[in-house]
Amino acid sequence: MTKQKRSLTIPVDTLLSLSIDGFNETVTFPSDKLKSVSLWRKVLNERQLKKMINQLFEDLEPYLPELKAMADDLTDPSSPTLLEVKEIVLECMRTIDEQRLIFDQPFLSFFIDQGYMDVAEAFLLKAKKEDDQLTDPEIFQAMRNIWIMNSLQLYWGIPLTLTAPMYAYSMLYPYTDNLLDDPDIKSEIKADFNSRLSKSLTGETIDSLFPAETRVFELVEMILNEFPLSTHPGVTESIQLIHKAQIESMRQTDDTRLTEEELLKISLFKGGTSVLADAFLIKGHLNMEEMVFSFHYGAFLQLLDDLQDRESDKADHNQTLFSVKTSQETIDQAIRQLISYIFKVNAVQESDDQTKRRMKDIISGCTLLMIMESVGKNKELVTPSLYKELETYSKVRLTLFKKLETKVHQFWNQ
Repeated sequence: MTKQKRSLTIPVDTLLSLSIDGFNETVTFPSDKLKSVSLWRKVLNERQLKKMINQLFEDLEPYLPELKAMADDLTDPSSPTLLEVKEIVLECMRTIDEQRLIFDQPFLSFFIDQGYMDVAEAFLLKAKKEDDQLTDPEIFQAMRNIWIMNSLQLYWGIPLTLTAPMYAYSMLYPYTDNLLDDPDIKSEIKADFNSRLSKSLTGETIDSLFPAETRVFELVEMILNEFPLSTHPGVTESIQLIHKAQIESMRQTDDTRLTEEELLKISLFKGGTSVLADAFLIKGHLNMEEMVFSFHYGAFLQLLDDLQDRESDKADHNQTLFSVKTSQETIDQAIRQLISYIFKVNAVQESDDQTKRRMKDIISGCTLLMIMESVGKNKELVTPSLYKELETYSKVRLTLFKKLETKVHQFWNQ
């Protein structure tokens, strides 16, 4: 009997087209969202931040030796040391929030109160327990996806939690990325793995050839057990799309020079399908409005990643919209387009309830801060005019971000 081909439920071509158009539209910055902060206020904020960070490090210093010893073997979240450290850090975050030193609204406290830290802790412990060979950067890569899924839960008024499918999908990232990005693995092996993973995502039982592949297929099975293809086709289809996007993104490391249009399409497709899958794994089914928002959300997050990773991508000969640009003026334009795109996606709609409005403000504010941070750490990246403009909207001078990063590094490595 011939297997009947399942019709698609996700209009991915439409979603990608909307995303490309959104990024390429005329650049407009919302005057009601971007407000100038005077220099004297920035200096005052910096003084307060430095004072609080210094106090934080002073309070944490007695715990530092034990924290370093526990860093690679975090198995007891209820240890007195961890509980005390957690309380010290959270108190500092709340104070920074209350004094509006970074954001105009208490975003950090909101996340803490909703359980962000609890979900992150549960994920970290589960990942460490199931595979102690994973590195901290790999776990953090997976945890970032959990945070995005949590933000979607909040956006739709869903209580924060860590479900088995959320965990499984997030853990797919380090395993598949490590294999596909490893230059020592032959392209034929990668192609074979991709083919076998595609079959696994359709529900086929596939015998694995090596341990990492075994783990990948186990994670896929965890997802399909919760969301069977017969009742939740969008879940499987969305994961197949991000897998397709990962394969397409391998072109970025080829010797063939890609156009900026091709690179934009690859990044938007990869980012958009990633968060689209996040959304399906949270809700099971999505309407068109939910798919559009999720895809846009992932698209601009991927471009933000490309901006943050520009220097390492250049060194690794990985082509992205930002790594191939050589002049400050062209980078300026791309950053302006990205900021404009973020605010367009998060523009408040009449049908939005109070929770959605608040989350859109949070998403816009956090992503804008990350752009400012990237520029602040690499002043030569952009023209003096854009640097000055971004700093105008910042609560602190942009040079502070690099100073804080250096200070944290020095504290941990003392």
